[in-house]
Amino acid sequence: MTETEGEHSGWRLVLIGTLVSAIGSGLTLPFLVVYLHSIRHMSLPLAGVVVAFSGLTGLVTGALGGILGDRLGVGRLLLGGLLVSGVATVALADARTPVSAMIVVALVGGGESVTWPALNALVATQVASANRPRAYALRFGVLNAGIGIGAIIAGSVVSLHRAASFELIYVIDGFTTLAFGVIIGFGLRRSPGFRAHSSARLEDHRISAGYREVLADRRFLGWLIVTSLFAFFGYAMIDGGWAAYATVIVGATPRIVGIGFAANTGVIVVSQMFVVKLTRRWRRSRMLAGVGVVWMLAWLMAGLADISGLTHLMADIGLVLSLGIFGFGETLLSPVAGALPNDLAPEHLRSRYNALSSTAWSVGSIAGPPIAGLMLASSIPITWVVFVFIGSAIAGIVGLRLGRILPEEVERPFLE
Repeated sequence: MTETEGEHSGWRLVLIGTLVSAIGSGLTLPFLVVYLHSIRHMSLPLAGVVVAFSGLTGLVTGALGGILGDRLGVGRLLLGGLLVSGVATVALADARTPVSAMIVVALVGGGESVTWPALNALVATQVASANRPRAYALRFGVLNAGIGIGAIIAGSVVSLHRAASFELIYVIDGFTTLAFGVIIGFGLRRSPGFRAHSSARLEDHRISAGYREVLADRRFLGWLIVTSLFAFFGYAMIDGGWAAYATVIVGATPRIVGIGFAANTGVIVVSQMFVVKLTRRWRRSRMLAGVGVVWMLAWLMAGLADISGLTHLMADIGLVLSLGIFGFGETLLSPVAGALPNDLAPEHLRSRYNALSSTAWSVGSIAGPPIAGLMLASSIPITWVVFVFIGSAIAGIVGLRLGRILPEEVERPFLE
C-alpha cells in the first residue's frame, strides 16, 4: 500500500468510527441533565454542577493531552481518550448519587477533552491544508448524521417513567465509543499522525518551549476568546439547558427533545457541504459573526415556545425549529473551528494548539450548565433565554473583530 493510499484509508476509517460513536452519542446527548434531574432526582442546579465537572476535568487533562500528543502521537492519545470515556459512559448508567455522578462525568470529560483535539490534529496530519475546511465539514456532517440517528432512536425508547431506558442508552453509548477506539487502535496504527512527528521528537529545544510558545501567539489567543464565548453561549447551553428548558419549563416530552436534536443534525447533514461551498471565499471572521446572528434567532424561537396561550403542538414546533436553526449556525462554525487552530499551528506544536482550543471550549462549558440550572429554577426562567440571546450577539461581534488580527492567508484561505 502506498503512503497516499494509507492516508486515504485512515481518513475513511476516521469517518466510519465517527459515525459509529456518534450514533451512541446521539442516544444520550440531549438527556444528561434530564437523566440526573428526573431519574436520579437531583435538583436542576445540582444537575448543572454535576455536568460542569466534565469541563473542570477538561481544563487539566486537555492541557496535559496536548503535551502527550506532541510527544507520543495524536493517534495514541486519541485511543486512550476513547477508552477512558467509553468505560466511564458505561459506568454512568449506574451512577445513582451526586458524588458518583460527579466522578463518572469527570472521567467522561477527561476522556473527551483529549479525544476531540487529538482527532482534529489527526485529521490535519492526513489532509492537505487546502482541503482541511472541507474535511472538517465532512466529518462534522457524518458526526451529526450519527447523532441524529441516535436522537431519533432515543426519543422513541426513552421514558421519564422507566429508569432502565436511560441506563440502556448510556451502556450502548459507552460501547460505541469503545468500538471507535478499536477502529483507531487496529486500523490507524500505521497511519500518519498516530505516532509523534519525527521533528517533534528530535527538536527537543523547540518542544521545551511548549505552551509558552503557543500562548505568545496573540492571533491564537484571540481565537481562544472567541471559541470560549461560542462554547458558553451555544453548546454549553444546548447540552446543559435546552432539554431541561423544553421538558421542565415548556412541558415537552422526551420524544420532542429527540425530534429536536434530530432536526438539528438533519439541518447540518443536508446543508453542511453546501454551506462550505457557498462560503468558500468568505472571510472567516464574517462566518463567525454569522454564527452569532443565526444563534440569536435560534434562542428567540426557543423563547417564543414558552408564550402563554400556545397549543402544545405550536410550542413543540417552536422548540424543534430552534434546534434546527441552531444547527445551521453550526454549519458556519465547524469549518472554521476545525481548520483555524491547525492553520495557525506549527507542526511540532499542533497537538498543543488543538488541546488549548479544546480547553477553551471546556472553560465555556464549565459555567454554562450551572448557570442554566440556576436560571431555569428561578421564578423567571425566561431570563435564561434572554441571557443566551444577548451572549450570542456578543460572541458574534467578538468573532467579527478577530479578523483584524488574523493573517490574510488564514482569514481568507481560498483567496487567489
